[in-house]
Amino acid sequence: MRALIVGLGFGKAVYKPIYENLGWDIVTVDSFNPEANFKSISEVKGKFNVAHICTPNFTHYELADAAAKISKIVFVEKPGVKNAAQWQQLLDNNPKTRIVMTKNNQYRDNIGHMLRVADEGPVEILWINDNRVPNPGSWFTTKELAFGGVSRDLMPHMLSIYQMLNPNWREDEMTHFEAGQRWDLNSVDKTDYGVINKDGTYDVDDFCHFGFNRFDLVADWASNKGEKIGVYTDILDFELGLCPVDAYERMIQTAIKNQSTDKFWEQQKEMDLWIHQQLELV
Repeated sequence: MRALIVGLGFGKAVYKPIYENLGWDIVTVDSFNPEANFKSISEVKGKFNVAHICTPNFTHYELADAAAKISKIVFVEKPGVKNAAQWQQLLDNNPKTRIVMTKNNQYRDNIGHMLRVADEGPVEILWINDNRVPNPGSWFTTKELAFGGVSRDLMPHMLSIYQMLNPNWREDEMTHFEAGQRWDLNSVDKTDYGVINKDGTYDVDDFCHFGFNRFDLVADWASNKGEKIGVYTDILDFELGLCPVDAYERMIQTAIKNQSTDKFWEQQKEMDLWIHQQLELV
């Protein structure tokens, strides 16, 4: 079994150890990391069971399309690609390859408990940071490269959790939408995530709120009022924090197990297109 990992930041931290533990052959690609086996995916030879695209947002489409030519399953990190039409085009270009946006939070071991608790009453899915704008002035805060800010960084995770907690997510009506830019490079004096490039660009949303009947989803890079990250109900709160590695492994193993199950991949396609469509509102 062979795994292709494109992008050695997150790819090295999360996916490489998983496949090492599974005893797979691993090939890595990264243009800037000398530890990678190759600098370009065009140099890679052979076929792969699974590929992961863990690179900056603006590179996802091209790299996922290339990986799909040599892989059976391709995982694309959030936020997927630029829009739903581009995601559909990626699928249409590669009909023999299973392509899916990484929705690791759906595989948390307590997601079933969350669903039971969230079955009735209001639910808040919050990812509110005190001061965590990622690398202000870099591609993270450049709309042309990131397609958006916190809406592309955190909201895909929250929308995927919402899909698991609300069986009627397909039909549920959006009751509230709000997104905006509260900060700029002059007002971000520090950040707990990365470094600031005062000569760069900051033209993305850093606050985003989606409301769906009894569900409220709020993402905030820098509230300066403390942090609240989790799923909150009238009955019980579920603090989230970083997604455990075993959720990523369950995600991978589930995809491999269902590689030939068309129904599974139709569900993934429906979820992924819907998430892309919601993000296009921002």
